[in-house]
Order: sequence, then C-alpha cells, then structure tokens
Amino acid sequence: MRPGSGSRRSQPTWPDYDLDPPTRSLPRYASKLTESPSRIDAEDIAALERSGWDADAIWEITALTSFFNCSGRPEAASGLPPDRIPEHAKLAEARGA
Repeated sequence: MRPGSGSRRSQPTWPDYDLDPPTRSLPRYASKLTESPSRIDAEDIAALERSGWDADAIWEITALTSFFNCSGRPEAASGLPPDRIPEHAKLAEARGA
C-alpha cells in the first residue's frame, strides 16, 4: 500500500505470520540487509546460524537478497508502474483483502 492512498493496511505482513524459527530469521535478516546493509554484523550471521542455517545457505540468502535489491532499485527509480497483482490471485495479501 502506498502512503497517502487513503486506505488502511489490514492484511498481515511477515512479522505476523506463524513461522518456524529458521524461516522467521530469513525475512528479519533480509530486511536489515535491505534497509541498513552497513549495520549487518557478526551477530546477524550468528543469529542465522543459531536458527539452523549453515555458511552456504547464509551466502545464498545474502546473494539473493542483494541481487533483488540491486535489480529492483533501477526499476523503482525508473518510474515504471508497479507490477499488478492478477485478479485471480489466491493470497489475501496479494488481493489487498
């Protein structure tokens, strides 16, 4: 939802989902890597390891998050309209319900 759109945000976001600890650690790490990459430190990596992720998985998580951040920024800055969610989408989050 875009700020100022006049609509209330009623759909759940990832912090509200019932996720197991390993899965919950992924969006937490990816969000920090996206929003403040200079603040990633050894404790972030240790938290992933405590959640059960090994060095190869952590590298993949970091690489994929970084790739999508890198490829998404030019698109966001280009003024292209956001992707449209198909009307037949089943997820409540996708429909904005």
